[in-house]
Amino acid sequence: MTVSAQYLLAALRETLKVRNISYAQLSEYCSVPVSSLKRQFHNPSLGIDKITFYASYLDTDLVKLSELANRIQQRDIKAISPNNNAIFAKHPYLYDFIYLLTSLGWSVEDIQTHFTLSEQSIIHYLRALEMMGYVETIEKTRVKLNPQKRFITEENSPLDKLFVARFKTSQDRHQQRPAICMARIKLTDEQIRKMEGQLYEQLVNFHTQNQQNPDATLKNVMLSFVPGEAIRLSDTLPEVDGELLREVLRLQAEK
Repeated sequence: MTVSAQYLLAALRETLKVRNISYAQLSEYCSVPVSSLKRQFHNPSLGIDKITFYASYLDTDLVKLSELANRIQQRDIKAISPNNNAIFAKHPYLYDFIYLLTSLGWSVEDIQTHFTLSEQSIIHYLRALEMMGYVETIEKTRVKLNPQKRFITEENSPLDKLFVARFKTSQDRHQQRPAICMARIKLTDEQIRKMEGQLYEQLVNFHTQNQQNPDATLKNVMLSFVPGEAIRLSDTLPEVDGELLREVLRLQAEK
C-alpha cells in the first residue's frame, strides 16, 4: 500500500472511534474474531475488498473513507520550511536524495550504488539532510528517517517554480496528444476552483482504489487554465513574395 492507502486504514480506525463501536461489537456484527480485526485494521497489505467490507458495517463507503483519509494525511504533512525550500531549490539533488529515501523507499546503499557515489559524498548528503531536520544520523551512513512521506511546497516558492518547470519538461518529452485541449472557453474563477477540487478528489479516490489493481499504472497528470487568447500558429505575419506561390505550387504537385 502507498501512504494514501495506509491513511485509508487510519480513516477506518477513526470511523470506528467516531461511531463509538468497539472491536468486540464489530466482531459480533461481521463475525470476525477480535484478534483478526485488530490485526487487519493495522495491516498495510489489507485489500480494498476487505476495507469496503468493514466500511459497510460502519455505515460508510470507500469514497467517504478516502475523503477522511485525505484529511488525516493533510493534518500530518508539514510544508517545507522557507529555509529548506531555498536550499532545495539551489541544490535540487538534496531534494532528490531525501525523496528517494522517504517516498520511494530506496536504501542509502541503493542510492550509493545506483549513482556510484563515494562514501564521503554519502556522509555529506546525510549530514546536510540531518542539519535540515530530515534524518538523524546513527553511525556514518546509518540513519533514522523522519516519517514524512510527502513534501508540500508553498505556491510560487523557488522550489515550487523549479518543480513546475521540471514537470512541464517531463510532460513535453512524451509525444502524446492532450486528452482535453479546448480554446476560448468561458469560465468563472469559482467554476475553475470547483473543477480543480472535483478532479483532485476523484484522482485521489481512483489512486486509493487501484492499489491492488494490476491494470493500473502510475501517471503524471497536469491540468491548467490560462488566459483565453486566440491561438495563432505563427508569431507574426512576415513579408512574402512570389517564392511563397512557387512553394505552394510545388507542395500541391507533390500530392
